[in-house]
Amino acid sequence: MALITKAEASRALGVTPTAVYEAIKSGRLSVIRTKDGRELIQSDTMRDEWSRNTQKRIGVGPKPAAGESARTPLRPVEQRRKAREDPSLARTNETIPDYDESRARTEHLKAELLELERKQKESVLVKAEEIETKWVEIVTLARTKILGIPTKAKQRIPDLDTDAITLLDDIVRETLEDLATTDLPPT
Repeated sequence: MALITKAEASRALGVTPTAVYEAIKSGRLSVIRTKDGRELIQSDTMRDEWSRNTQKRIGVGPKPAAGESARTPLRPVEQRRKAREDPSLARTNETIPDYDESRARTEHLKAELLELERKQKESVLVKAEEIETKWVEIVTLARTKILGIPTKAKQRIPDLDTDAITLLDDIVRETLEDLATTDLPPT
């Protein structure tokens, strides 16, 4: 049963001296008081006590005892990299991106939305509904004007007989029907 100081315990555990002091203060690590009032830690049970009473965080915590290997859990990015290298290591949570990746994607999408709003306010971009409404107005007006050609021709050329006006009206309507059934090029 070897007794060590708090500083030696912090070095052995791989944590700061403050972490050891806090663990003693909160009762997560027990100490033995000597006759002269010094607090020493029992090195035989220190690691077990520390690991049992301290919350684990990835990449943080005590160093393994001599001869043991440090096995810290892999972060999701590292898991995906290992899974690509060796498919037998693939895990079910490999589709979950890590925080930094998610945050970067979110920030990128926000920036794109702000850019679209800016362009819309500068009238560089226009809503598709507005364009469609305007084009329907233009086409309707053009159709009405074209259908009025035979009537205007009769007013300007009074010598035209009814057969000529009817023929002119048929030609205009046939042309409009052809335009209506013509396939437009894909956009």
